Amino acid sequence: MAKVKVNITLDEDLIGRIDGYADENYMSRSTLISLFCTQALNAVEVTRAIQEMSLALRKIADTGEIDDDSRHQLEDFERLAKLLVMK
Repeated sequence: MAKVKVNITLDEDLIGRIDGYADENYMSRSTLISLFCTQALNAVEVTRAIQEMSLALRKIADTGEIDDDSRHQLEDFERLAKLLVMK
């Protein structure tokens, strides 16, 4: 994957915390920011998937049927679960 250089503005204290953590963990500032952004976005996506799964399961429980939309949500959740456990 190609890397893109970006210019961002962060609070000086935050930069100090980032640099301290990066140094303690033998990584660059860029690596740490990339890692933390990836983790935050993954958490948002997992949360969204869990919410959608909950709605699909509620719909199935209420109707006693699995419609195409619910089946699609179940399949999407299954794919995500496999990615998370790397199987």
